[in-house]
Amino acid sequence: MKLTFPHARLKTLWDEAVRQWPVSVRAMNGRNSPGFWLVGGQGIYLVHNGVRPRGSVIVAYANECDPLKVPVQSWLGIKRAIFGDSDGMEFVDSVMIGTAVDAGAAIEVAFEPDTMTVTVVEKGGASVRFQSLRNRAKKDTTSGRSCSAGIRFGAARRD
Repeated sequence: MKLTFPHARLKTLWDEAVRQWPVSVRAMNGRNSPGFWLVGGQGIYLVHNGVRPRGSVIVAYANECDPLKVPVQSWLGIKRAIFGDSDGMEFVDSVMIGTAVDAGAAIEVAFEPDTMTVTVVEKGGASVRFQSLRNRAKKDTTSGRSCSAGIRFGAARRD
């Protein structure tokens, strides 16, 4: 299963994150470094982990799971294939989004049962790729909900 996040959406999200990270970073499952959460909920989207200003939250929906553009039957099937019947979260390191924004590129996120691969896609090809283990169905002790969070990134690989 693969999701695509276009450059324009990433740029808007990145600009907001860079403004908010110096104020505060919201920690989750012991991770307190600047980054992004890939969230499976009402669609699938990226959101930064900086403190949120009052008002609306900026998110970057995946092309395939944008509830404002894709019929619910389509995005819900993809969300369930990736996260199951409950909502879920995975951590994406800030370097991946920053690299894509700097390059004017999109990212693709591919999911396997136990891994997630984030790829910066420039000029139709992969330029940087990180693969990480997924931590699935961990209990979030603050809310009582199950969620996925805190993936670990391995070494970068240039294609």
